[in-house]
Amino acid sequence: MAISEQWAELLEPGLRSIFELQRDALAATSLIPTLFNVTTSSKEQEHDLGVGGFGDWNEYEGAIEYDNHEQGFKTTYTHKEYVRGFTVERRLVDDDQYNIINARPRGLALAAMRTREKHAASVFNNAFSGSYLGGDSKALCASDHPYSPSNTTSIDNSGTSPLSYDAVVATREAMRAFVDDKGQLVPVNPNLILIPPELENTANLIVNTMRGGNSQQPTTADYRANLVQDRGIGYVVWDYLTDANNWFLIDTQMAKLYLHWFDRVPLEFTMDPTSDFTLAARFRGYMRYSYGWSDFRWVYGHAV
Repeated sequence: MAISEQWAELLEPGLRSIFELQRDALAATSLIPTLFNVTTSSKEQEHDLGVGGFGDWNEYEGAIEYDNHEQGFKTTYTHKEYVRGFTVERRLVDDDQYNIINARPRGLALAAMRTREKHAASVFNNAFSGSYLGGDSKALCASDHPYSPSNTTSIDNSGTSPLSYDAVVATREAMRAFVDDKGQLVPVNPNLILIPPELENTANLIVNTMRGGNSQQPTTADYRANLVQDRGIGYVVWDYLTDANNWFLIDTQMAKLYLHWFDRVPLEFTMDPTSDFTLAARFRGYMRYSYGWSDFRWVYGHAV
């Protein structure tokens, strides 16, 4: 590139292209779209207000019964700003050090996508913590979720069982017993085991072998069909889960209703106009988003 007074402006399109290529490559491996309902936002905050369930339908005999719904728990999503930048010195351009220059937007994009994954995974890393509460003032996975603001009858979506075939089957049964604020069954169909890398081998045996990894000898009592496999339950490994033993069973379809990610401003890249265009130019990334959950009935977590 010819050195001129516009050297910084001439760099920007190429650096942006490198940044976006790295961003898109990493986005293809992100678990956020798999687990979260990812949408955009045009507001400073987003709100989600729980709505009660309906009773069973009655046979029509000339009059219609209308349900009166209690207002449910309110969840507020407040978008936060995240920024990072780097500097390109004029001397790097003078000395044709584009291998160094080009590494910086790649690194910036990698850091941005890593930040997003860490924030998304924090929903699960803090799932049992009393410092991270949902709209019902309970942790995501807790033993005492109230039915509604006025009904303290509780639902348990937390356990302590190590990951095993029998634990997955038992957890699935517990989730299928979840009820709404009126005590009516909720159609929960868990289909995904979420695990850290340390549990990958165990999950693979549970999902992909007869009887969840037990003996497959046809002459033994353990030669039985794999219920986990038969019900289409798979697993996914998330490197950003920080506990080597905790695991989660998830209904991904229901998660799309209650586990939210709002992109207020998508990840962007630009040159800082306050740069010293004589000796250095500064480039920055910016993104603004919020995330969280408004109901817990899509997940059951085990703090082992």
